[in-house]
Amino acid sequence: MKKQIVLILVMAMAFTQNIFAQNASDQSFNSVITAYINLKNALAADDNGKARDAAIDLYKAIDKMPADKFSKNNRSTWSKFEKKLSYDAEHIMESSDLEHQRGHFISLSKNIYAVAKAFNVNTSKLYYQFCPMADGGKGAYWLSETDKIHNPYFGKKMPSCGSTKETLYPPN
Repeated sequence: MKKQIVLILVMAMAFTQNIFAQNASDQSFNSVITAYINLKNALAADDNGKARDAAIDLYKAIDKMPADKFSKNNRSTWSKFEKKLSYDAEHIMESSDLEHQRGHFISLSKNIYAVAKAFNVNTSKLYYQFCPMADGGKGAYWLSETDKIHNPYFGKKMPSCGSTKETLYPPN
């Protein structure tokens, strides 16, 4: 009987540790999303200084992701996108040129969307939005915390250009 109780306690502890580890990685990814949203909002406001600051926060949040605590699938996804996300965040934080920052934001947004979709741990709704005129008429996407369009590619010049293409809901 004592062996069974000890076994149950050990299994419960392992399960609890796994849940806490997953919660820590979920919270870390939400820190990445928060920094990304701050960057998007700075670009939408044509504020290259705030964009640089937000990119620094994003770069740090990416660096702090506890990949060793991810599920196997999320670890595979993260290893595929981590360097790409860091690369774009680094280029944005090292530049004061809005157009250069926005150019890197295009690929950053594409990759952050892929990770957000795969992880499915966002704590609030995220809106996947698209501007057909961005990137020289090729169009470009971004994630937003609101369904109202605040275009990061044209800023104050065309703040409402775009539409919501998808809503990422928090998991139940």
